[in-house]
Amino acid sequence: MGKKTTYLFLSIFFIYWVLSSCSKKTEFEVSDLNPIANFSLTNKNLFLQLDYDNAFENGFVVPSVNQTPDGKFHFSFKIKNTSKQPKNFYYKIYYQNSSYKFDEKHDFSNENFYGSWEDLSITFKETEIIPADGSPHLITDNFRIIGNPRNEKQFFGSDKVGPATDNEIQNKINAIKNNPEWLKAVTEKAINNKINVETQIYKDAIYTTKLDRNSGETNNRWKRNIRVGNYEFLLVIFADKNELDKFIPDYIQNISLKNSDNNYVNPFSFFSKNNSSNYEKILVNDFLTLSASPSFSKGIFINKETFVDLNYDTTNYSSLCNENHQLQTQANFEQFISSFNAHFTFNNVPIIADVNGNKYSKKDYNNSLTKTHQFIKTPIEVSNCPCKTIMPDSVNNKVALFNPAVKDTNYRKENVGIITRHGLTYGKYSIKAKLPKLLNKDLLWNGLTNAIWLIYQNGEWNKRRNCSTKNGFVPKTYNGNGDINYMRETNYSEIDIEIVKAARYWPASSYGGDLSKKPKEPVSDSNKVMVTYTNWDLACDDAPKIKNGVFNIKFQDNNFELHRWDTWYQAVTGKYAALNDDLFGGDYYWFQIEWKPEEIIWRIGPEKDQLKTIGYVNSTYSSI
Repeated sequence: MGKKTTYLFLSIFFIYWVLSSCSKKTEFEVSDLNPIANFSLTNKNLFLQLDYDNAFENGFVVPSVNQTPDGKFHFSFKIKNTSKQPKNFYYKIYYQNSSYKFDEKHDFSNENFYGSWEDLSITFKETEIIPADGSPHLITDNFRIIGNPRNEKQFFGSDKVGPATDNEIQNKINAIKNNPEWLKAVTEKAINNKINVETQIYKDAIYTTKLDRNSGETNNRWKRNIRVGNYEFLLVIFADKNELDKFIPDYIQNISLKNSDNNYVNPFSFFSKNNSSNYEKILVNDFLTLSASPSFSKGIFINKETFVDLNYDTTNYSSLCNENHQLQTQANFEQFISSFNAHFTFNNVPIIADVNGNKYSKKDYNNSLTKTHQFIKTPIEVSNCPCKTIMPDSVNNKVALFNPAVKDTNYRKENVGIITRHGLTYGKYSIKAKLPKLLNKDLLWNGLTNAIWLIYQNGEWNKRRNCSTKNGFVPKTYNGNGDINYMRETNYSEIDIEIVKAARYWPASSYGGDLSKKPKEPVSDSNKVMVTYTNWDLACDDAPKIKNGVFNIKFQDNNFELHRWDTWYQAVTGKYAALNDDLFGGDYYWFQIEWKPEEIIWRIGPEKDQLKTIGYVNSTYSSI
């Protein structure tokens, strides 16, 4: 990303509150369910922000101890015993994120974010004896929403979180150097990667340390964090324990268990299909709305694992930008260091000029193109001086990023960026940013690419849903040469906005090789840049209408033109032409990615309430 000032936060809107229950004749009546009785509500809906305190190591919890004295939601309901005998009743409350879910009838509804009691060994709780006096009796209890609510073992691991410690790294370095075969393999890798052997040993030591951390018995709830958006609550009550055990399978009573097909079953799906006169259920829709706003006020953490140069320069460290323990546990952002690939190079014009200051024109550039023998090939570099190009402002809750200029013949281009540190699944990501202009007054591109990404968290625990049809995922590293080593599973995923100077339309080959089908480039595009939007689906052919070349998708009465370079190409991309001055001439502009289970929507606009949909894709055409 280029020089910019960024304000980043996430927002989710609410819908209406509804109360429903099944109407059957039972020997009791249930009423007045209040899923969150210890909050004063407005508009019958509670809005809470995720509390980032200690969430990096422990995951988010809702509510936190900063939001209620005991860090719990207290709920209440009333039972009227209409039978002839005093008796106990049995109840359980479930919660589910309703903004980002598969429909309860969908095969993937077990991927929804749902939970119940934190202690999953507790199934249905027993009330005190309720007299058969025809009066409603108040029942109160509590719960909280946590990450990994099913206690899935894939999200367990070491109790260590964050960068590998110096001791862990040194132990691995010693192990590599004391194993001749391992050392030989690492040496060969260093030669192939064009880096020195000590650096490769260090990188492999970190990698294997992180693999070791996949083992352990600690529930790393941060690996399956709470989802933002609306939540619904389901209360189920039985009057007879024998009927409860007869009717409700153990994998619904205890959501950590799987059915005979070795699958989790969503209790909201189960109870939507199964009705009985033996129980009552009450569903409260969209009673709670969660949002997340990561803050720059906590500073920018520097993750030493990400640097290529082991002897990186720390002279620019400050109280708000460093690698100390406080920022490791509390910072919401860290400096993003792109992967360095010495083999991935660009041809560069060997001229140092102030393009943005109009000291280099289109004429100058075109003249340079005739001197291809003078081009210099360079890779995209990464910083070896953390915090030098990152300036957090805790007072105004913002950060400034600076793309360093070349000042001598040490030709160098460098990626600069930041990344959030708390992984989330799905949501509406809204970014308010002052991005640098890409065109000068002569409408010459300065070469910067402004980019906003949603990128995967690396780890075996974070795999996508298997690609289960004909082929599988195409590896991200495949370039079209040779056979494809398809993969059934991978953890790679990415959703992008990238802004560049480019043609509006694709090559004729993408229109079937028919030039007559390729639209002409508008002359009016000379002062426009392309806002490209991309979903990296790794060409998984689970999407029933996956296509290559140019194709159209309709959404909300608009047609969006998408493109895939080839049948094997790992991403689908669209373009939207926008005026350079509109995007970059003001104090800021809004960019939004809405990621849902079955679709992705891209929007931009001058204000958050003036966003325009510029791109769309769904799971019919691309694996989400």
